Amino acid sequence: MDYTFLLGSIENVLGKSHKRARDNYAFHCPFCNHRKPKLEISMITNDEGKNFWECWVCKTRGQSIYSLVKQLKLPKNEAQEILKFVKKGKKYEYKNDDVVELPKEFKKLTSASSTSIIANKIKKYLHERGLTENDFIKYNVGYTTTGEYGGRIIIPSYSSSNRLNYFIGRTYENSYFKYKNPKSSKDIVFFENLINWNQPIILCEGAFDAMSIKRNAIPLFGKKISNTLMKKIIESNVKKIYLALDDDALVDAFKHAETFLSYGKKVYLIEMEGKDPNELGFENFTKLLHKATKLTTSTLMKKRLALS
Repeated sequence: MDYTFLLGSIENVLGKSHKRARDNYAFHCPFCNHRKPKLEISMITNDEGKNFWECWVCKTRGQSIYSLVKQLKLPKNEAQEILKFVKKGKKYEYKNDDVVELPKEFKKLTSASSTSIIANKIKKYLHERGLTENDFIKYNVGYTTTGEYGGRIIIPSYSSSNRLNYFIGRTYENSYFKYKNPKSSKDIVFFENLINWNQPIILCEGAFDAMSIKRNAIPLFGKKISNTLMKKIIESNVKKIYLALDDDALVDAFKHAETFLSYGKKVYLIEMEGKDPNELGFENFTKLLHKATKLTTSTLMKKRLALS
């Protein structure tokens, strides 16, 4: 089967390819930025419309060219230029579902009336969690009283170009479901517009943790580091990385540390003493930050053995 045009259109995005076995071609992976071409893509589309692809380093994978262009977050014109050469199977209309918009009911907390009972209730709650009026401004904190996200504090995140890339909705009432977030991809850098990539960064789990740290902190929304964030860190001028993950995430923290060390970064582990940064508060967290353990290949091995 002639896949010359499909291969050419992918090369226009990923760069020069390297022929592998069975009509597979390898490219430099944009997800982990490994120095060798480890992203392997099958150019043969089967009757179900599948072209299997996988990076043999970061294990990012998929079963179709469509899933590849979605993960690459290509502009529609570039995506369609590739998809039109997929010969068999389902025809896809490319849609970028990752366009995020704040709820139409969103109100900025700093613009609320001083007599607003709800706004004052929210401010009291946030003050108790260690946040200040300056934080409300810095993070553009808002809230909603009605609609899909009604009864929630809204904390937006913006990209480096100041475009909304995500938000979290945290209830300020006694609700069983504390968080309600958009269904768009979390493969982003949260608070990216606020990050200085020439300074040390702190990786933590939640948005409230990052806001409480009041430094160059990035929330992961869990234990894993997204492909986009990993690539950004590796390619950046950041020399020191501090890991401030919960105690139950140490296995993941050590995996992240190993990756960063392999790229020549200096990595430090903050011993969290059973609490997260928001629970600790700014002053107590700062004390632990100053006592952070520098990780090396040797100390990493010892800590892994201590966990087993």
